[in-house]
Amino acid sequence: MEQFKIRNGGFKEIRKALLIKAIPMSLLATFGGLAISHFNTNGEQSDVNIFPIVIPIILGAMAFGLYRAINNQKKIYDSYRLTLDINGITREQHNTPTITISKTDLNEIVKNSNGSFTIKGNSDVNVIGVPSQIDDYEKLEKLLSEIGQISSKTSEPLFQKYTGLLSILIIGLMAAVFISKDKIIVGVFGSILLVILGYSFFEVRRSKNIDSKTKRGVWWLLLVAASIAGAMYMKLSGLQ
Repeated sequence: MEQFKIRNGGFKEIRKALLIKAIPMSLLATFGGLAISHFNTNGEQSDVNIFPIVIPIILGAMAFGLYRAINNQKKIYDSYRLTLDINGITREQHNTPTITISKTDLNEIVKNSNGSFTIKGNSDVNVIGVPSQIDDYEKLEKLLSEIGQISSKTSEPLFQKYTGLLSILIIGLMAAVFISKDKIIVGVFGSILLVILGYSFFEVRRSKNIDSKTKRGVWWLLLVAASIAGAMYMKLSGLQ
């Protein structure tokens, strides 16, 4: 039996990658929400400008949220264990369902462009991700090649590659639903948005690679979906 964990100092690289993605997306969501709120009031001016107060509070809350999220991810990565034995491959980590893929159920081993590995079992949820920051990298790669053929991917999956564009698309769809008065735009864009949110909720809840805390937090998507559905109903029924 061989067991692997994240190498010393490996999380610093992971944290940097997480922050590079999380900070722009958080800022985009924050200012997108403020813009939607502003235009949804038809640009009416208030006697009191609340933005100098609201923006620092939101940014502070965002920074605190990112701090907690990074600490949570550190716990998860520090507890990461990948075990290879005669029966198959097992991944264990904090507050996350354990995944075991037997040799008979092994479907594919992929080496990604960033050096990480994706080990696929016989279903979409039985997938083990192995960060490139794993210790004894060469030894692990050799052992994996003995279990099954390793295929290579030279580019990122489209979903990962265009995550930023997808975030912009979602904010744009939300802006259309809450700001536009055109029933066709509200109906079409709102329906697309509800499908995206529903699919995201379903995928997060069933994934074995997402920790329980994150899964509990994703319930807020239902609140967002309810607000979108409510706005659609009000506008399509002519009540607004």
